[in-house]
Amino acid sequence: MKVKTSISIDNEIWMELKNLALQRGKDISSILIDAIENELYLNLDKSLMKYSKYGKSDLDFDPIKPNGKVSGLVRSMRNDRESRIS
Repeated sequence: MKVKTSISIDNEIWMELKNLALQRGKDISSILIDAIENELYLNLDKSLMKYSKYGKSDLDFDPIKPNGKVSGLVRSMRNDRESRIS
């Protein structure tokens, strides 16, 4: 569900926002939603840390490099999952 809202914004910023929307071929609502979502996602890790048992975000595994094509691995995993679900 969408909510309609009103904001007060400086006229100069409003004009810059309109120009940005025109340049990107988007409407102003889309530009504002993108900006708000980006702000929320940037702060997501901080929000999650409040609920973390250990209060740290370090990963405790090392990434690995695949030996073959990743697409083949993903397909194999999907097929395996599908056979277990069926």
